[in-house]
Amino acid sequence: MKFNIVLIFIVIFISGCSLKRVGQKPQNYKLEPTKYERYVSSRKDYRTLRVQRVEGDRIVHTRALLYKQNGALKVYKYARWSDYLTTRLQQILTEALEEQHIFKSVVSSKSFAVADLLLESSLENFEEVYKGSDSYVYVKIRFRLVKRSDAKVIGSILIEHKVDVEEKNLRGVLDAYSKALDLTLKDLSEWLHET
Repeated sequence: MKFNIVLIFIVIFISGCSLKRVGQKPQNYKLEPTKYERYVSSRKDYRTLRVQRVEGDRIVHTRALLYKQNGALKVYKYARWSDYLTTRLQQILTEALEEQHIFKSVVSSKSFAVADLLLESSLENFEEVYKGSDSYVYVKIRFRLVKRSDAKVIGSILIEHKVDVEEKNLRGVLDAYSKALDLTLKDLSEWLHET
């Protein structure tokens, strides 16, 4: 009888050691500008603008939150974007430019509406960079405005911003991304208004 009780405890102990530990699950974060502010004052162009898919290196077509430390690009283990970064950026660009009222209308590349102008974008950098114990967010995007009828490039601009991470946690990193995105949208809106 004692042997059976000891055997039961040994089996329970051994089986308890073989159970998997449930680790921390990744958290999803949504990329958002802090606000859709109006940066230009009047409608300038009565044409329709189509915001094309955001292009870029394979590394930016991901849901991973990236950071660079000692020259190596790394991924946050327990954090990721709620949507693919390039997809979310296209949505933000479309919404923000619609708010500016620079064009008659702004549509996404999924729309069947006929557009007069195309806005192409290439995402070159969208990462947090560590310098010692401090870090900053680096956003770099190249934009091209193309006249659809003859495929002529009307203009091109490279917009890049570095925003310091004030809080040393993921919330601080997300706030820095939002500020960098605001600055990028402001520069893009002003450039489109002038072009």
